[in-house]
Amino acid sequence: MTVRARIGVFTATRAEYGLLRPVLSAMEASAWLEPVLIVSGTHLSERHGRTLSEIEADGRTPAALIPVPLVGNAPADVAADMAAVLAGLGAALPGLRLDALMVLGDRTEVLAAAAAAVPFGLPILHLEGGHRTTGAVDDAIRHAVTKLSALHFTAAEPYRQRILQLGEAPDRVFTVGSTAVETIRAARADRATVARMLEADLEPGFLLVTFHPETLAAMSPADQIAAFLGGLASVKDRKLVITRPNADVGSDAVRAALDAFAAERPDQVMLYESLGAARYAAALTACDAVVGNSSSGVIEAPIACVPSVNVGGRQDGRIKPPSVVDCANTPQAVAGALARALDPTFAEGARRQPVPFGDGDAAGQIVEILERTTFDELVRKPFVDRP
Repeated sequence: MTVRARIGVFTATRAEYGLLRPVLSAMEASAWLEPVLIVSGTHLSERHGRTLSEIEADGRTPAALIPVPLVGNAPADVAADMAAVLAGLGAALPGLRLDALMVLGDRTEVLAAAAAAVPFGLPILHLEGGHRTTGAVDDAIRHAVTKLSALHFTAAEPYRQRILQLGEAPDRVFTVGSTAVETIRAARADRATVARMLEADLEPGFLLVTFHPETLAAMSPADQIAAFLGGLASVKDRKLVITRPNADVGSDAVRAALDAFAAERPDQVMLYESLGAARYAAALTACDAVVGNSSSGVIEAPIACVPSVNVGGRQDGRIKPPSVVDCANTPQAVAGALARALDPTFAEGARRQPVPFGDGDAAGQIVEILERTTFDELVRKPFVDRP
């Protein structure tokens, strides 16, 4: 009988799960790997849309649920949430009998999950490392997770090179592309289909909008969102599909401003707690532009060949294809960037640009590498000094 390697897959947010879906599917089809799903964070929060329901709708049953308080978004609240993930996962790990733990990205919950695995000598497999996001504390978290991890799967070669700069061994760092390519290809839909999915009128077109607090900005979150919405208000001829922010420090101020903005424009604005991974990806492929400061504007939108407006410094440092319009977070700059992104000539250029971040087989490459990995040999990490 084949002994399958048990790979814990940790997810705490809607966006993270969307990127992990192709990897989960590929592992489920493998004769050598057994994914063990661990669900935490906003997936379990009613206030944040309880997106556990979407995971269950995919036919997946989590092996462990790690609840977190999520009582607020002050720094002390976020630290308490991290502590809950660390303690909860630490208590669950002995019963899960894992051979490795897979995490993706740079959320605070991901750092806590990785830290919980360390005393167990459990190899950590990290997806989407090597990015830079200089406007957010996520940047430091991502690099910290890199140093805790034993294997790395990156979306582009420059990200691999950055991980090598951190002293990681070359034979442990793999450029596979982004699983977002698979996700977007599978989700592609037209506007009418998305309108039915959302039960909304999206004519004559719509923008997909997400704004998170820029956690290292000099401006307060309240001032950030006020400036952004001042520019977004310049859009009069399209519907605005807006998703509320993650549970970041300062997110309550963003939520309150979005509620007021939507209440003033009931015929134009559709405000959602979460669209879920599937509906969000479909909406992204059918919208006229992605607007805000989410990573989806610089990763998924270019993959979908959709223009995007990237506001402020939250995503500074990431690779940005030509379809991304960067702008400062002022009302005038946001309005100007929107006008450029919605220009028909610019939109046509976005549709014609090469698809970035891989050929759409990132999940298959990850699983192929894991199938030939001896996990108990990963615990001792070398440190490679570079000249």
